[in-house]
Amino acid sequence: MNIPSPSGPGPDPAETGWPSTISFRPEDLEIGDEPRTGTANGQHDDELLRLLAHWGMNQRNWMIGFPVNLDFDYRPLADFLAVSLNNVGTAYAAAGYNISTRPFERQVLEFFIRLTGGQVDQVAGYTTSGGTESNIFGVHLGMRRYPDAVFYTSADAHYSVDKITSLFDLDQVKIDTGDDGAMDLDALTDACLRRRDRPAVVLATVGTTMTGAADDVAAVRPRLAAAGVHRVHLHVDAAFSGLIVPFIPGYGPWAFDAGADSLAISGHKVIGLPVPAGIALARREHLHRVGSHVTQVDADDYTLTGSRDGLAPLMLWWALRRLGRDGLERRARHCLHIAEYAEQRLRECGADPRRVPHSIIVGFQRPADDVLETWHLLDAGEQSHLIAMPHLTEEHIDRLCQHLRP
Repeated sequence: MNIPSPSGPGPDPAETGWPSTISFRPEDLEIGDEPRTGTANGQHDDELLRLLAHWGMNQRNWMIGFPVNLDFDYRPLADFLAVSLNNVGTAYAAAGYNISTRPFERQVLEFFIRLTGGQVDQVAGYTTSGGTESNIFGVHLGMRRYPDAVFYTSADAHYSVDKITSLFDLDQVKIDTGDDGAMDLDALTDACLRRRDRPAVVLATVGTTMTGAADDVAAVRPRLAAAGVHRVHLHVDAAFSGLIVPFIPGYGPWAFDAGADSLAISGHKVIGLPVPAGIALARREHLHRVGSHVTQVDADDYTLTGSRDGLAPLMLWWALRRLGRDGLERRARHCLHIAEYAEQRLRECGADPRRVPHSIIVGFQRPADDVLETWHLLDAGEQSHLIAMPHLTEEHIDRLCQHLRP
């Protein structure tokens, strides 16, 4: 395949020379018996991959519909592509395999522990492959504590909860949401009252996938106690908004300071990474239920995967060192500003925008198919939505509104 050289953003992808989607002929990518370094038409693999990378970088001009920050560049860390980094086991103890980035990972974990209201001597965790693994870890920990528990989730929780339910064959109860998109706590209380003889593993969401709504985490334990349920494991899925809500003035407790036992947070959404990654955190007092010493690798291990990517925590450390808490706060404020700006501009162009409090997701009327494709927007029936990630600017929103005009 051939793609033109990259050019700057314009009013339409056709004017930049870059399509909104990209495809390859299978025969150009086939891995055969004989070594090869190019396609049948003479295009070298290096050229093909370089063009793919340039296409991907150009999508910063158009990617508004998915929760991913494209404003990053980790090429200064390229030397590590020639190093086999494996943080096997936990981040806190040496292992038989010692080509790792554990010291850097520990600093990343301590940063997130403090950000989520925990104490480093009371909370521990590890870098995961993403939010789904982090949620599996937290719910698995809860079920090991209370094997006969009922699994309560919001009806709008991340789709990983259905995978978790199937994986562990859980007794799941989905709780309806209110007008604000948050879990209806009265409905949760009623559901627990009907099952008061059983423990509860509750997955509360801080930032739902479609609206960005957040459950009232601090109210969950008191509500369950009022229903007579005192054996509780509270897991917080903050993969989406965990790096937004800490910087909203007056937001209130939402994580370990709100009674969480475990927590999931994303590494690639707001920070931005070339690969998915996440953080799983839990209270240290519970980790013995899922941990052991593994003689095959001479490592303490409470992780789900054993061998773990050592490059992702290094990239997180590199990015966070350059951002600091202050830089993350500026980034969160930028996202909230762009969401407010988008809501205003979409209202002006008659797109009927909708946004729940503190969210960086703005829903609006489903546009034409060509707009969906150009801007990487999801087709959700009569609605679509944009997500104000750090790489978005007011200029993105203005171009979108121009494209929405009949």
